[in-house]
Amino acid sequence: MQSDSVEPFPDNWTYLRAELAWLDRVLALAVARHRKETKEVDRFAHSRADRVTSHWWKGLVTLEGEVSYDSPVEMPRRRSPQLGYQQQIDAKVQVSQQRGISLGIPSLCRRLQLNAFEKNLVLMTLAPEVNRRYGRLYSYLQEMEQTGGTGLPTVDLILRILCRNDAEWQAARRYLAADSVLIQQQLLTVEPLQKEALLTRFIKLVDPLVNYLLADQPKLADLEALLCPLSPVSDRPCLSLVDHLPVLPQPISPSLIDCWTPPIDEPSHSPNPWSDLVLPDALMADLQHLCQRVQFAEQVDEIWGFQQLSHPLQSSVQRGAIALLVGSTGTGKTSAAQAIAQILAIPLFYVDLALLKATDQPRLLTEIAAQSPRLLLIKSAEVWFNRNSELSEAELNQFWNGRQSSPGITLLSTTQKQCIRPKWRRQIYPILEFPIPDEPSRLRLWQQSFPAQVPLDCTIDWAKLAHQFRLTGGEIRAIAREAAFYAMESPNLKLGMEHLVRAYKVVKGKR
Repeated sequence: MQSDSVEPFPDNWTYLRAELAWLDRVLALAVARHRKETKEVDRFAHSRADRVTSHWWKGLVTLEGEVSYDSPVEMPRRRSPQLGYQQQIDAKVQVSQQRGISLGIPSLCRRLQLNAFEKNLVLMTLAPEVNRRYGRLYSYLQEMEQTGGTGLPTVDLILRILCRNDAEWQAARRYLAADSVLIQQQLLTVEPLQKEALLTRFIKLVDPLVNYLLADQPKLADLEALLCPLSPVSDRPCLSLVDHLPVLPQPISPSLIDCWTPPIDEPSHSPNPWSDLVLPDALMADLQHLCQRVQFAEQVDEIWGFQQLSHPLQSSVQRGAIALLVGSTGTGKTSAAQAIAQILAIPLFYVDLALLKATDQPRLLTEIAAQSPRLLLIKSAEVWFNRNSELSEAELNQFWNGRQSSPGITLLSTTQKQCIRPKWRRQIYPILEFPIPDEPSRLRLWQQSFPAQVPLDCTIDWAKLAHQFRLTGGEIRAIAREAAFYAMESPNLKLGMEHLVRAYKVVKGKR
């Protein structure tokens, strides 16, 4: 379920700029890696043969000196903007489709049921048609003496950029074979120089599809005109335009996971999301370090090489962090999760297990595995990880291993640490405890719980409120809002001490 704060793309070009911004970041990292590897090889290579065989000897020598070539490692404190960016784009695409705004690539993906790899394949092959600098980048990454500097991406480059491991590489290669839907529909061509290996062949979109994807308002009728006449080799039935107008949502069960997406087009209300949290300094430092484990994971593991130093008995480096948030209701656990989402610029997916039926829990596991959110908050985590869990040990282990192997953060939330079985607690790092706010913290919470436009009575005794009422931040915010309703009834429309006291009695049930 997408947040109401997500704004649609106003037109197809705005959408394309967002997608190309993501591609820019991916290519920047690829160029940085390429330059780093080239520098390492050039320090020891004396001939062209040395360069060709560098993969044999590179690991047998000690490389000294610092990494340069504008590697992201040189800017370790710079926020990594590409994390979660695609998920934010997907959220805006969904809202755009709901409002009837036509977007070229999403319409093509929906019509042909393309997966994420095929969508990014289309984007990479479309980019040189938008700006020639993409062609120059492709030629640089592909070694111009082999590709001829055409500016088109090769099969090898596509697989290297879009695949993270051998399994993905093997699966993705099938989508460039003759029976792939894009090739069957004659929308994409894989062109050899002569009789070259598949990896060296160029990939190009046909011109009519390029024109459709770059249109201000791509029309579904134009897309259908491309598909139906151009599918002689396809065994699938060619559906008419009538079969696809209007495009109706698929009848699926409502998602069990909610989503809160930080705005990506507007600045945050606060220049630093951490500043809105009222938490102990040590807890704030732990939360910030948790973010850094995601922000710099790729640089640390791949560019600095820690992934290569993993223990031989380990299947892979643990890419996902699982943290436990412990504290009473209203102590700031959800607010901290939202701050992490803002810092990382990724959506926050969340679910409260206490509100789910036991019969829905296996489906929730399936949804989490399918969506693989980068940031996941599971409230009432004791429902799964106590001694009386409805889920089997095998199901919980599969969930746990899946979250650890995927890059991102899983936040388990509970009111008491003892509610989580020791077996699971021993595997969790970090365990973050959210205390009841002390008096100075309550004073700050009271003073920041009212929007600037609320007319506050100057006689409010903030120090007395902080001293007299031992409340959590959530309770203080609830009282502030309830008091505003009482203030609306008053003749002078000012929120005063009497409104806050009445609201306190209502919220705390002390009438």
